Amino acid sequence: MIDFKYSSFKPVSDIEMEYIYNKIKTPYKKGAVLKWEDYFTDSPSVFKKDGKYYMYFIAISKDTNVSGYETHLAVSENLTDWEYLGPIFKRNNLNNWDSKQCAGYAAFKDIRFDGSNELTKINGNYYISYLAGNSDGYEPDPLFMGLAKTADPLDADSYIRFKEPILKPNDHDTRENETLTLYKSFIFEDPLTVTGYKYVNIYNAKPKSHVERIFLAVSEDGEKWERYGSKEVLDMCLIDPDTKIAGDPQIILIDDIYVMIFFHFTAGKGAYNTFACSRDLVNWKVWDKEPLVAPTNKFEDIHAHKVWFVRENGVNYHFYCAVNSNNERFIALASSEP
Repeated sequence: MIDFKYSSFKPVSDIEMEYIYNKIKTPYKKGAVLKWEDYFTDSPSVFKKDGKYYMYFIAISKDTNVSGYETHLAVSENLTDWEYLGPIFKRNNLNNWDSKQCAGYAAFKDIRFDGSNELTKINGNYYISYLAGNSDGYEPDPLFMGLAKTADPLDADSYIRFKEPILKPNDHDTRENETLTLYKSFIFEDPLTVTGYKYVNIYNAKPKSHVERIFLAVSEDGEKWERYGSKEVLDMCLIDPDTKIAGDPQIILIDDIYVMIFFHFTAGKGAYNTFACSRDLVNWKVWDKEPLVAPTNKFEDIHAHKVWFVRENGVNYHFYCAVNSNNERFIALASSEP
């Protein structure tokens, strides 16, 4: 475990928080953009390649007898109309640590606000991180963090999964509040290297209390990861004691401010997407006003959560997971323009 660096960065001010909110807000909802009848679709991660947009997303069967996360790929010309291409990671019957759960997320996407939205090649390869496990069901404990690499992110047969998890809840340097399951990871190259490391991994995890918090890990090569700091970097229980989840973080860099969009879930209330800001990736100021996306429509009357933010041609696209009381879970879109 690596200790937090001493931070000499100035805190993010209230004025800067308002500035960031106005930069990233997405008040216009389109509704569903990727919805299947027999499967829940979830956790989009979008990137650009050769002039087109691609989306990794995860799916889980509504049939509980064969349930478990798999990763799929879709393509779009305009970020709103999506065509399914096929699976990336499928469940299998092997008795491996990642045989029944393999939920993938794009790694090393350009995090700059007005950046390319493309994936960066690291060590000559593209990477995908994934939530992994060998039990059936919806997110059964324990879950691990996997990594795979490929020369072509569009070729499902080219992915090489690492033989072991890159992080586990029972590692020797596991922190107190991540001892049961590790969830979604957002792995990125940090152009400012504020931790002293080029590559950073931000993710949510939980202990046996089942309260999820957000943690950091760092790497010098993008493949071998060490935990950063002796505790979580965001604990929403300090703000709301009834918090159950602070999860699925994504990092965007605006000027010298890191913006973490994440979802907050409190017992008895719908999950929503909000954000926090930091200059050192450790000390975060949480936005306490209007959420970026919240369950305000009938099609999302339970949850509107799990973000992937894209800025393209001056427009903000906020992909998220909508959940409603008709037993539907699908990928929806909000934007900064109608």
